[in-house]
Amino acid sequence: MLKYIMLALVGIGIYIGVTYKDQIEDAVNSRPMEEVQDMIESASDQVSDKASELTEQLEELSK
Repeated sequence: MLKYIMLALVGIGIYIGVTYKDQIEDAVNSRPMEEVQDMIESASDQVSDKASELTEQLEELSK
């Protein structure tokens, strides 16, 4: 009997999560944090690309 109660609670939780996903994200303000994380990742990619370019130029100059 306890299994069925737990299964029902999990099902209700999944239903609420799927139905009200946008409202939950707005309440938690997770979207702006995701945007900041994406910008940080793109900035770190750009920095690593520039570092590799500078390393290649340095190797060419040292030859």
